Amino acid sequence: MKAELFIAARQLWHRKMLNSISVLGVMLGVLMLIAITGIMRGMQTRFLGTILEVSPHIVVYDQTLAVPRTVVDTLLGGVSVTHVSRQASSDRQQQIARPRETLAAIRTLDGVTAVAPLVVGSAVMSVGSKELPVEMRGIDPMVQDIVTPLRGWIVRGSLTDLNAAGDGVMVGQQLADLLGVTIGDNVTCASARGVPVSMRVVVLFSSGITALDKGRVYVAARLAQTILGRGDAIDRIEIRLANPDDAPAVTARLEALFGYDGESWQTTNASMLSVFVQQNLITGLMIGAVLMVGGFGILSIQIMIVVEKRRDIALLKSVGYSSRNVLTIFLVEGIVVAIIGAILGSIGGHFLLLGMRQIKTVSGMGFNKPSTFAIYEAPIVYVLAFVFSISVGLLASFFPAWRASRVEPVDVLRGS
Repeated sequence: MKAELFIAARQLWHRKMLNSISVLGVMLGVLMLIAITGIMRGMQTRFLGTILEVSPHIVVYDQTLAVPRTVVDTLLGGVSVTHVSRQASSDRQQQIARPRETLAAIRTLDGVTAVAPLVVGSAVMSVGSKELPVEMRGIDPMVQDIVTPLRGWIVRGSLTDLNAAGDGVMVGQQLADLLGVTIGDNVTCASARGVPVSMRVVVLFSSGITALDKGRVYVAARLAQTILGRGDAIDRIEIRLANPDDAPAVTARLEALFGYDGESWQTTNASMLSVFVQQNLITGLMIGAVLMVGGFGILSIQIMIVVEKRRDIALLKSVGYSSRNVLTIFLVEGIVVAIIGAILGSIGGHFLLLGMRQIKTVSGMGFNKPSTFAIYEAPIVYVLAFVFSISVGLLASFFPAWRASRVEPVDVLRGS
């Protein structure tokens, strides 16, 4: 084996320029793999992290899953003789029945770490002649902070102020700027069902998500029920889990137990998650194409060497080298080229990601906080880069190596 390694090293050194081109191709492929994976996965990881921070893992709505039976079907003992093609909306206020008992039961489920009741509705916030539509959320501030960390969004004021003030409101910083209000100013909120109420701004928040900062306000649950005309109704329950990946299974269990419609964070963000799947597919195709280019570089150069070295191969076989020995020589050359390219590509990719981390940018997809590039860098990426590059080196070298091992020394020497 030492002799084969020595001959492979001599071959590589003798064709320094050609083999450097092969190394460059593999290096670029590995660098692209690390860089694109780091950028794409970093963006996805930041998005998912932000979503899981600002949103609950499960939301239970006040819509019931069971289809109400008509009086005729009920009287006939379960025989279905009617078909409803269109049902008029009911004036009855939808709500979650027995919310205290429901909340207590949900807290006992495995994996549930926090539960918060809400009242949610549309309202109009006005200051003088300025009016803007808002989504009003009536909450218990301290309980809601466990499900969605409101405390971390606060720019001015505190949750204690919101909890203590009976007429306090927590307003997004961008919404406050549009209305021209700040801490201590009075605003008026009204809805179609409730009555206009004058409130005092006690907290300003910035979640980093434009839709929330421009269009959402938080008030105490009782105040929201008054403004929205909901009586004492609770129309939504938000849940945080120990493991967010369990959300679909827990949602199905909640629907079976309580009969209310539930939605996991995966369902809420299904469109964006499907985009991530497409991004990963395109990324894989791009990286595969670049690595294949590097593989073709190894293939073409190895074929050229085999053609030029047919006489030398014949001499080796005539002095006792077997086809297996010749095959090993050329496979070792391909693997060495791939390993050197992978090492250089990994180093280049690492420094490229370090540089990308310093670039200031504004996040897209509805985020408005300026930050640096989100970069994902893990040892598994470098391991995969080495595995792929060595696989490409082996595959690209196999055909030339097999062709070299099939050289018949008698035919070559006679031809010379």
